Amino acid sequence: MAVLQIGILFLVGWTQRAVSELPAGVTSCPRSTDAKQYDRCIVKQLEAITPYLAKGIPLLKLPALDPLYLPSLGVDRNLEALKLKANMSQIRVHGGTNFFVDELHADPKELTVALKVQLPHVHVTGNYDVQGKILLLPLNGQGSFRGNFTNTQALVNARGKEVTDAQGVKRIEVDKLATKIRVGDGSIKLKAPPSHTIAADAAATFFNSNPRIVLDIASPIIEDTAATVSRALAARALSVLTKDELLP
Repeated sequence: MAVLQIGILFLVGWTQRAVSELPAGVTSCPRSTDAKQYDRCIVKQLEAITPYLAKGIPLLKLPALDPLYLPSLGVDRNLEALKLKANMSQIRVHGGTNFFVDELHADPKELTVALKVQLPHVHVTGNYDVQGKILLLPLNGQGSFRGNFTNTQALVNARGKEVTDAQGVKRIEVDKLATKIRVGDGSIKLKAPPSHTIAADAAATFFNSNPRIVLDIASPIIEDTAATVSRALAARALSVLTKDELLP
């Protein structure tokens, strides 16, 4: 889930002003007719800035991203295999800045970014309050959870658009953003008060015995969450810069 901020950084990589204030080693990528050369430059800048993501980048209004903290998350699904109403809180996602870029294509003229990344290991903690069922297994109760997820692959596609703010300043906003995520494997631990212990143990046992089935069923929730958080982070970062600063 923590790959969500990556698309922001490619847009920011186009700006001359911002990179002058970013950490040493990060430079802007000159536009080139050689698309592959440009993409390689973007990957290099991403690698240079990644170590600074954990503590956040105040210039771009980006909070600390490792762990990525989500104070609350609501889920409401009514599907054939998954009927779920859940409120999760105090969520922390560790490992999101430890990723590898497999493919990247960026076009500053069209304001598009497409990339494929891998996350070897992500650790998630938080609290839950859930009602529903997955397949035939009831999911009811509350408590805390820990999850370890490995070999996650993520595809991110983003497109920007030009807008004019209330002061008449031209800026870039995210127009479309889509994610496709496949978690390779995972395991969870659930801790619940005595009245919900049996249900929590049953749910954890079912997941840990059938992670592929559960992760595939839950993939729409994972992808929707990724897209929502991505948009929020992108909006914060892009609000700092004008169009002329992004695309000099």
